[in-house]
Order: sequence, then structure tokens, then C-alpha cells
Amino acid sequence: MSAIESRLAIIEAKDEIRELTARYCHAVVDGDADSIVELFCEDGVFRSHTLEPKGHEELREFYGAGVGGRTHKPFVQNHVIEIEDATHATGRCSVEIRVIQDGEAYTQAGHYFDKYRKDDDRWCFAERHYIRYHNVPWREGWQK
Repeated sequence: MSAIESRLAIIEAKDEIRELTARYCHAVVDGDADSIVELFCEDGVFRSHTLEPKGHEELREFYGAGVGGRTHKPFVQNHVIEIEDATHATGRCSVEIRVIQDGEAYTQAGHYFDKYRKDDDRWCFAERHYIRYHNVPWREGWQK
């Protein structure tokens, strides 16, 4: 592979991974647990606080119970992706999430630390780790 072909492959990989995270956000907004799960590798894992569903069955149960009846609106920015090789990459992106909890508007912020793997010629989440900075009622603001 020439230097130009190598650089093009990296650019294409990063673009596909950015779209992967965008598809994740859109599926969360739509409350579509099945679409979210399909973005993960078969043995993919989501980590958050003390939760760690792994594999499509556990992920479908987790997302079905969470986003299905809620109003999560995630907004991802500041995405940095490091390509390790042709089938592995890592990334970190900031996220702000608007959600209704118990009839009240909340704001959350944090970041995702991701591990990506190319399976069956498409990039997927091997691991998605959500680290939350705050989750407070909108009326109180994020300072609490």
C-alpha cells in the first residue's frame, strides 16, 4: 500500500467511526435499542458507573429498558480518533445529554472513551465507556 493509499484508508476509517457515533446518537434519540445494539461487536460492552452489559443480548436488554421509554438527546463533540491498525482504533468524544427524568428536564455531561473494531468490513463499538461529569435538573444548572 502506498503512502497516499495508507493515508486515505486512515481518513476513511476515521470518517466511518465518526458516523458510527452519530448513528448511535440518532438511534438513542429514536429510542431504537435494536439499532443501537447493531452498532456494537457481538462481544461488545457498554460501561457506565457500575453497569457493564456485554454482548448483544445484554446490550439489547439494557438499552431497551433505558432509551426505549425515555427522552435522551445526546450531543457529541470534540471527537478524537486514534487508528491503531486496519481493524482497531480508540477514541474519545465529549457528550452533553438532555433527558426528562420523572417529568423534569435534566442535563448530563461527560465523555465516551471508545474502543472500535472492524468486524465484517464495518467499524463497530468493541467497548463504549461513558464517564459522567454531572446529572442535574436543568433548573439547578450544572454547577451542582
